[in-house]
Amino acid sequence: MRYSLLNFIQCPVSKTEFACVVTKEKEIILGHVHLTDCDRIHQAGAMFGPPPRFERQTPLTDFFQRNATQPAPAARNYQVAIEEGLLVSAESRRWYPIRNFIPEILPDHLRNFQRDFEFLRTLEGSLPQELFGILNNPEIFTKQTGGDGGLSYKTSEMAITSKVENPSFFGPGFIAPYNPGATEHCAYLIRLFSFCLPLILENGPNKLMLDAGCGYSWTTEWLLKMGMEPIGVDITRIYLDIAVARTGPFLPHLIQADTENLPIKAGILDVVLCYEAFHHIPDRAKAMQGFSRVLKPGKRVVLAEPGGAHEEAAVSVDAMKKYGILERGMELSDINLYIANSGLRNPVQYRVLEISD
Repeated sequence: MRYSLLNFIQCPVSKTEFACVVTKEKEIILGHVHLTDCDRIHQAGAMFGPPPRFERQTPLTDFFQRNATQPAPAARNYQVAIEEGLLVSAESRRWYPIRNFIPEILPDHLRNFQRDFEFLRTLEGSLPQELFGILNNPEIFTKQTGGDGGLSYKTSEMAITSKVENPSFFGPGFIAPYNPGATEHCAYLIRLFSFCLPLILENGPNKLMLDAGCGYSWTTEWLLKMGMEPIGVDITRIYLDIAVARTGPFLPHLIQADTENLPIKAGILDVVLCYEAFHHIPDRAKAMQGFSRVLKPGKRVVLAEPGGAHEEAAVSVDAMKKYGILERGMELSDINLYIANSGLRNPVQYRVLEISD
């Protein structure tokens, strides 16, 4: 996680900014194309940066204000990546792990709290006892689903590793989008992405954008290398871990999160891309409302998705049966329903490939 991501994210529950607690970080050396350990965090108090803007005072906000350090040079926001640490919403006392450069900002009902608190306890020797004592309290959180009708699909996505029998299943992710074993599909992915680019880049490059359901994150990686600032979000951790292994020092912003509960600040993004991902989302109206919230006024959502017959294809039926994930395509009439109460309007459909009998 690059420090600059802190400018764009918020707690999905309290809607407040995060204080960042850093226990491991690495410097990004692009000239030599590698990540190297940094020593700054081993200095007294340096695991805390300047505090965010707090809306109200709590014992945790007092702690971060007392232990804050001066801001580092602005360039460091992009030159250093946080490998391990915590994101803390000091007003609500909620905290979220940063593991292997990836912040996990899931809603309470999708979290594995046993795993999360085991992770917290591995940091006990690195954290001030005052901070550890406040955070080491499971009662802060709730397991209520919040009426999540798509819970079974989401948990199936998150548990994909337990359902995969083929040991080479995830192999293509390490060279995505390339796949020597599926040349035509690889060409299709690149062609579809190329079709999306004019819609993404309209009004100029260097856009702050969301890559929702980024999966192996090759689209996020390519957009970063083109000079944009994409934030890749996916609910399935293994896809993001593979992306970290593939991208190395060219690491884009990646977050494990639920697209229906985006941990992104309101009104900051120039565009939202859903590339071969929106057809996996259960509550699409809620997702569209979230996209509308995080976009600047008048900005667009770009969907690159299969048509309405997608769920009837043999490969889709097999995937739903085998993995328990959702494979439901859409047409323009469906999009109109999804955006009805979102503030988004005037959808346009482009057919990249249409086959009829």
